[in-house]
Amino acid sequence: MNITARMGGVVMTVAALGLGVAQEGRSGGVTPFTRKAYEAAGGAASGKGVVLISANWARRWKCGAFQNAQLQSLGFDRAGTGKSGSEPVDLLLEDDSLLPASARFVNFAFIVEPGEYLFSSYRIKAAKSLSEVGAFASDRGTLITDDVSKTGSFRVGAGEVVYVGHFAVDCASAPMPWRFYPQDRAAFQSYLSGVAKEIDGLPVDRATSRLFKTEILGTDFELPE
Repeated sequence: MNITARMGGVVMTVAALGLGVAQEGRSGGVTPFTRKAYEAAGGAASGKGVVLISANWARRWKCGAFQNAQLQSLGFDRAGTGKSGSEPVDLLLEDDSLLPASARFVNFAFIVEPGEYLFSSYRIKAAKSLSEVGAFASDRGTLITDDVSKTGSFRVGAGEVVYVGHFAVDCASAPMPWRFYPQDRAAFQSYLSGVAKEIDGLPVDRATSRLFKTEILGTDFELPE
């Protein structure tokens, strides 16, 4: 499957090299998708939604002024919850493996409460050398003002299955998260087929593409019919 990406300021196509299992931490009514959990919640009639999202935790070499950079986490808060300070984000994607990350997108599926989900945190490790290692990071205190995220959000309704994007580190300037996407209907269907094989019971026949909306972390795009 091909994913449209901006690398170094240039729009290009990169390959999604693999699949993974959704096993990340989260709170606020967000649950990793399993057939059992979805059926227990009532399925499509439950009033819940399903979010499909992917992330690439691999190091990106020669990333701007850095030897390498690596996306380590992404967080989203449901709008209207009034979270502040150090409260856990509602939906957290995090690379907590002790092993080096493979150069592939890892696919996730979550059962969520319907609503708008605000981009509320991220962390990118960046190294200039083996001894000079730091991070680019931000949280809801910086990213969210008056229940609006400065960087973007996605929306999912009751009973919907919504794909919101593939996320990875971008190196056009300073390392930053970037939202990529399948470039056409065939690539999107290929992505859905792969996720369905990986996550049992996932209702991909009802899936729609509604990308994370942003003016900072990705380009505007709607999947053609």
